[in-house]
Amino acid sequence: MDDIQAEDMPAVMGDWARKLEGESLEESLRECVEIIQDGFEGNFGRQVDSHGVPWPPRKDDKPHPLLHETGALIAATQEGQLSNVTIITGRGFSTGIDKQADAGGIRGAAVHNFGHDFGTFAVPQREYLYATEEVLASCGEVIAAAATRWFLD
Repeated sequence: MDDIQAEDMPAVMGDWARKLEGESLEESLRECVEIIQDGFEGNFGRQVDSHGVPWPPRKDDKPHPLLHETGALIAATQEGQLSNVTIITGRGFSTGIDKQADAGGIRGAAVHNFGHDFGTFAVPQREYLYATEEVLASCGEVIAAAATRWFLD
């Protein structure tokens, strides 16, 4: 890249903005989805919420770790699984778990993530669908690398 003179900066920035307008982030976002979904899986292992607060302890004496009884909930956080919903556009993405049991989803997924009081019993919140600072930084690096390639082309 050539040196940019201060007086040329507004025009250069305008050129960069126009160039980015037409660029798709889809390839980089696919990488970010994978990073974030790996992070979801790590959240089950850490057993803390997005603020670092430990999950409430279990009330039974089952031998498996919390929310690991069948493995279906962890699996549902990964793209390609029946219960996973991942939408990627040229400029954004969303990923999560389908709670519609009749469509192959997991009905209790949101209840475990957000907690819920049903009146006669309550399910405590055990948040697992969040991105840690490290995960977000990794995605930032992917997006920054893509932007650098665009600017240098």
